[in-house]
Amino acid sequence: FSDMKTALLLVMVILGNGHNVLGSCGDGCVEDVDGDCFCPGDYLSLDWSDLEAGCNLNPRTGRCEGSQGSGGGGCFPGTAEVSLLSGDRVKMKDLAIGDEVLTGPATYSPILGWLDLKLGEDTSCVSLETNLSSSISLTGNHIVFIQPDAEDKVTTKYAQDVRMGDVLIQEVTGQKGEVIKISQFISAGYFAPLTESGTLVVDGYLVSCYASFPHWAAHIALYPARTWPYIFLGGTEEGTGTFVTTIKHLGNLLNLRNPAVPALLLMDAAKEEF
Repeated sequence: FSDMKTALLLVMVILGNGHNVLGSCGDGCVEDVDGDCFCPGDYLSLDWSDLEAGCNLNPRTGRCEGSQGSGGGGCFPGTAEVSLLSGDRVKMKDLAIGDEVLTGPATYSPILGWLDLKLGEDTSCVSLETNLSSSISLTGNHIVFIQPDAEDKVTTKYAQDVRMGDVLIQEVTGQKGEVIKISQFISAGYFAPLTESGTLVVDGYLVSCYASFPHWAAHIALYPARTWPYIFLGGTEEGTGTFVTTIKHLGNLLNLRNPAVPALLLMDAAKEEF
């Protein structure tokens, strides 16, 4: 697709096809697990020229600025830092699309775009301090990688589920950092960059680019965004992009927020490579 709007609308038609849920949402709409109504047809009925003339339309989200539902998801505060290929460290708020950042063991990848981005909005974050005299800050529903003691297997947890004694992966030094203190704070703004690998090293620790849903599921679902970011992610406008919002609705419909995902499904998804 050469036109981002056409591509996004087509995705919504595909996801909405065949759904006819009765109830408060009405015909042709689906109620997700959060109680929100998702109506793909609404996007097709929009008069984009009138909408653009009648409001401050965000081309990345397809919404008027200030409209309800434009809030953020799992992200990092602007003060969180990433490591560049040059060896410098840069704050998340100063990160730019195309910057080569550390994403794993001696591995660097460019920032493809933003899954979510908002400047200045108060956001609740979690700070995980370890015995390595360092910490990582992120929202509670963002995914971090955990490495249990005496085991090589790496698992994932939402930051809000991390407990004292859990071991984070300090990718910069190669050490294991045991969590010794957990606190909360309010950040001004939030940032959620995406890389091809779906991972980042933030404040020195290995984390996922994703939040709210299992890492493997989000990585598969966002394959189009990782492959054609100029279509599915847009530029640097604030807000959650339309494609990402649609993927979140689909995840809600499949109840993927529930951690009790069948083991067979998890194994099959892990073997799938797009």
